[in-house]
Amino acid sequence: MTIPLIETVGLNKFFKTPGGMLHAVENINLKIPAHKTLGVVGESGCGKSTLGRAILRLTPVTSGQVFFEGKNILHYGKSDMKQVYRDMQMIFQDPYSSLNPRMTIYNLISEPVRELYGGSMSRTEMADRVHQIMELCGLPRRYANSYPHEMDGGRRQRVGLARAMVIDPKFIICDEPVSALDVSVQAQILNLLMDLQEQHGLSYMFITHDLCVVRHISDDIMVMYMGQAVECAGKNELFANPLHPYTKALLSAIPTTSLSRRNRIRYMPKGEVSSPVNPAPGCRFAPRCPYASEKCKAEYQLREVGPNHYVACHMFD
Repeated sequence: MTIPLIETVGLNKFFKTPGGMLHAVENINLKIPAHKTLGVVGESGCGKSTLGRAILRLTPVTSGQVFFEGKNILHYGKSDMKQVYRDMQMIFQDPYSSLNPRMTIYNLISEPVRELYGGSMSRTEMADRVHQIMELCGLPRRYANSYPHEMDGGRRQRVGLARAMVIDPKFIICDEPVSALDVSVQAQILNLLMDLQEQHGLSYMFITHDLCVVRHISDDIMVMYMGQAVECAGKNELFANPLHPYTKALLSAIPTTSLSRRNRIRYMPKGEVSSPVNPAPGCRFAPRCPYASEKCKAEYQLREVGPNHYVACHMFD
């Protein structure tokens, strides 16, 4: 049996608030094989970014397990995590706020190498490595002495990608890397990510709320709602056969210019979004679901209903 590159078991992340415990990520179980991409989709505030940060331990985990190449990294100390970060990196959502405005592009890209490898690389080797990665990510060398504010959004996002790629990692979490870019630049960044994956054998967790983007780049897709995973399947299976009512609502909301689809069925959730603070047990979508039963409000469980197709809905028991 092949060990997945990344696996989480019962991962939880709760935040303490004056009103009680906010359940940002609850009981997430996922597997990402080597050289594959898992897309994580859901509306804003559903816990996608918190999940990514929890996997990288940028946010302390409340409970659960995170395995990297079969080893639980939640037990690792600071020195061990420094070794892990050579293989796991993250591209942040806002490249402008995640880049130090006082550092040049050269210093920003070389910083991960200095932090994780110390002085093991000479100045000439460092320069060669930085220039190589800049060219690989579509950044001309002339930008090496520029500052982030002198670049547009697409080039700043390429700097964030170059920072993640410069140490040659195995796994990258992409936190909405194209959400702030126009469509043409989005396509450039997505194609670049896919080319780098093919050339270097990378694995991605791609976080987004854009279903068209996630369909383009992902192998498998996990749908989240208020901290819970409600459905997970291969991208073709998910788009062809969505099962959970929330997944159906998301897919039916995708804009279309096709005249043949203008009369398609729209799934419109009703009711108010419940509070994630001290939530009741059961499915978070139950208060808005037209098919919810008392069992839905009492129990939540992601179950396999087909080959590599999991759904948290009692209609498919």
